[in-house]
Amino acid sequence: MLELLFLLLPIAAAYGWYMGYRSAKKDQDDISNKLSRDYVTGVNFLLSNQTEKAVDLFLDMLQKQESENEIESRSQFEAELTLGNLFRSRGEVDRALRIHQALDNNPNYSFEQKLLAKQQLAKDFMSVGFFDRAENLYIMMVDEPDFAEGALQQLAIIYQKTKEWKKAVNVAEKLAKISPQQNNIALAQYYCEYAASLGAESKENPLEILQRALAVSPNCVRASIMLGDLLLKQEDYPRAIGVLENVLKQNPSYVGEILPALKAAYQKMAQNDNFELFLIRASRENPNSSVDLALADLIAEKDGRSAAQTQVYHQLQLNPSLFLFHRFIQYQIEGAEEGRGKESLILLHKIVGERIKQSFDYRCTNCGYQSHKLMWCCPSCRQWETVKPIRGLDNQA
Repeated sequence: MLELLFLLLPIAAAYGWYMGYRSAKKDQDDISNKLSRDYVTGVNFLLSNQTEKAVDLFLDMLQKQESENEIESRSQFEAELTLGNLFRSRGEVDRALRIHQALDNNPNYSFEQKLLAKQQLAKDFMSVGFFDRAENLYIMMVDEPDFAEGALQQLAIIYQKTKEWKKAVNVAEKLAKISPQQNNIALAQYYCEYAASLGAESKENPLEILQRALAVSPNCVRASIMLGDLLLKQEDYPRAIGVLENVLKQNPSYVGEILPALKAAYQKMAQNDNFELFLIRASRENPNSSVDLALADLIAEKDGRSAAQTQVYHQLQLNPSLFLFHRFIQYQIEGAEEGRGKESLILLHKIVGERIKQSFDYRCTNCGYQSHKLMWCCPSCRQWETVKPIRGLDNQA
């Protein structure tokens, strides 16, 4: 009997270990299932824009992990990273910074995990305007293949905000090698900004920089306008005319912006007739009040007010606009006899003029932002080349 008991002891021990293992595993499964349910609940809070509840829930989960060490290290890292992002989105950047810095300094996490922490830490610094600290972190990530593209994009944003255009050009050129584009608008605009920032003592040639802008973005109107102005100053009138007239092909909405420089170049070459032909062609291809008014001025100089009035009247019938109507009333006043009729025309001319003064000259086609000044980067939506002259968009004031 005693021998039988000795034989049963190993079996009893094995059974005890098995039952204990099943109990522990069941407890661990229950904990994991609860955490999974809590995580799903937190995500649902986020999707329904209940950020406060989501933050509270994730914070509670994090505290449980830290106190009881109930789930694996990787899951804990992801939860802490998510929690830091939630704090940043809620405006509590100081708490987000503490969490992400702790992750970055934790020796138990892998190199890849620390890169993720650095990425979020840089976003924290960006959100509070500490661009120099964010810059240092993104520069560290440029050499990491999985992070390089995102880091370069963020560096370009930093240099755009700080107006360090040479650096912006450098990172945008690197980004273009990683992710080539047929029409690289941002890089072209950085070239333009950099060319505009060069002083007289600079060894770099702004003409070459602007040509690079056109090489990466053939439809960059800004580069053409700047290039035309530089050629005009250098008295290279034929090339200036060619560059400026190309705006009609690039984007006819901006033709009104190049008319003064183009007119000056044609006058220097004594080719006013060719300027008139360009205006006629531009008006036919894309109705534009600025073009129509410039053509009326040219006709008035050459053939007199009556011919110009006929031209404006014709364009009013084809493409009505307040600008043309205002000019037409002016011609009517100049030809009217003294009396109540002329006084009425003067009053109408004044009312229309006031309406024009109150209207904006430029509008962003992306977000609708309006201004009296042409800005190549919309201050509202931060998009390049979306602010366009209203006269060239729809001929409506």
